[in-house]
Amino acid sequence: MTVLFHEMTREQINAVAPRAIAVLPTAATEQHGPHLAVGTDTLLVTTVAERAARAAADTVPVVITPPLPFGSSHHHYAFGATLSLTSEVFSGVVRDVLAGLVRDGFRHLVVLNGHGGNKDLIGAVSQDLVNRQGEPATVASANYWDLARPALAEAGLMPGGRIPGHAGQFETSAVLALRADMVDEEARGQTQDQSRASIGLDVDLTGAVVQTYGAWARSAGHTDNPAAASAELGQQMLQVIVEQVARFFREFSRTPGPVVD
Repeated sequence: MTVLFHEMTREQINAVAPRAIAVLPTAATEQHGPHLAVGTDTLLVTTVAERAARAAADTVPVVITPPLPFGSSHHHYAFGATLSLTSEVFSGVVRDVLAGLVRDGFRHLVVLNGHGGNKDLIGAVSQDLVNRQGEPATVASANYWDLARPALAEAGLMPGGRIPGHAGQFETSAVLALRADMVDEEARGQTQDQSRASIGLDVDLTGAVVQTYGAWARSAGHTDNPAAASAELGQQMLQVIVEQVARFFREFSRTPGPVVD
């Protein structure tokens, strides 16, 4: 049986919803340096969601909605090739999709995020959906790389501070593994000496969200070195990520459902 919401009939959705996890992948359409396609975030989060859903099917059915391919990306406007939603519009779309899933009968919802600029927004929407709007659901929100970060670091695949970076070794390796045609190799070869160090952002601020006006516009449009990426590394990382996201789906399925008086 498919794990994709849009490939299911209404009867299939109605039957599975009460016992399934519904996952909304959130992403972005934005510049990813001179070498990666602007749909990178959408490609990666949907791939992870679908593969993890199939891996977790031995424990719980997981249904993946169509991804939200536009996110909070105003900080990339200086480069062009970026489509962004305001925080209010993005939050409203996520809220309405989640509320629709509840009305469809789903009680365990996950917002699986693939773009760093969305992180705080999906957290706020998820919290408000349950605690302010009173929707009868159990809701989780997470960046897919945060679910896998400890395992990736333990496996020695990426240092913790570089997971994920933007259009650097992490994302470029993953795209090389999935869709090498979405990587401009000539442009990637010219990124060897470019990094965020030149704009003062190459510091370890793990756990914090830091915004500096104009910083991205002064950068090369990526963080760490894309030239260090490889398809082999991408395959290894994706295997770990999918395993960890599937593990999360299994564990999340065991959390209590909504308590309705």
